[in-house]
Amino acid sequence: MTVLRFTQGDALRCRFGASPLWETMSAVRVLHGSRHRPLYSSWVAAKTELAATLDLRGLYALQPRVGFTPDFLTPPPKASRAKFATEIARVRSTPLDRVRTELIRSRDELNNPGAPEINRMLKDLSGTRERLADEIESAWTTLIQPDWPLISRVLEDDIAYRGQQLTDGGLAALFDDLHPTLTWEDDRLIATRYREPGRELTGQGLLLVPGVFAWPYLVMVVDPTYQPTVVYPARGAARLWSDAPAPPDPLARLLGRTRATLLVALDPPATTSALAAQYGLALATVAEHLSALHGAGLATRRRTGHQVHYRRTEVGQAVVDASVG
Repeated sequence: MTVLRFTQGDALRCRFGASPLWETMSAVRVLHGSRHRPLYSSWVAAKTELAATLDLRGLYALQPRVGFTPDFLTPPPKASRAKFATEIARVRSTPLDRVRTELIRSRDELNNPGAPEINRMLKDLSGTRERLADEIESAWTTLIQPDWPLISRVLEDDIAYRGQQLTDGGLAALFDDLHPTLTWEDDRLIATRYREPGRELTGQGLLLVPGVFAWPYLVMVVDPTYQPTVVYPARGAARLWSDAPAPPDPLARLLGRTRATLLVALDPPATTSALAAQYGLALATVAEHLSALHGAGLATRRRTGHQVHYRRTEVGQAVVDASVG
């Protein structure tokens, strides 16, 4: 297991961040091992032809199914809503001694099958750093950037939900629901099934990064060179790669099909604009139905910044549950 020990200062410095660089690298990993990630089969099928136009051999060699992927390829984001251009610039400016150290670790840990390719990389560290950054940038431009508005909406919804958990129940409520392998005990965050050495956080806090391509895994960055980071699967990622959920017929007869559809869709929490885009409805129509659900006690709403997120209440959940027996 891996244990992160918190001080009081660390508990106050937990923050969330969204990273297009992390999403890009995670998507490349999904492409490289898609048979082990059935959630993304629809996305892989849709992107296969585009992916075939990319040269991602360097990234594939450095993302074994088990083993170490160099952290310099995904430095923890410094901003809460990072820009891809800023993140890829950090990759391109990685000190070459760190590039060398992390390439060697990736090559040697758990008999990485990409070792021959990594040996070639080690002969020209500066050129390798640029090549890998170019591969990431091409993957971003081709595979992720066109869908970024939808992806970032899921990330924002997850962050809003987790922020509410933190407000209502503190770190225990947040971490006990974040991932099945995480447990919060006293001042310690324990990650079972993880083999990295533990770390004393000593006041720098913990960065939490949701990822739509992270399922079902948890990723931790504990190297003292970097900000301590946990990357976890974002709630609601499956709705990006599958058809929108249909309401049960009894619920549709009770509420009307559109209103029932929106009630079922409120997991994870969503905004009026997100639901309108997902279901092809007018904003005014969605707003009217959400207002009715809120007035009936089936949904609640909370403002986060400039957005209002709706979610099912316990009563709303009971109604959905009853309609499916």
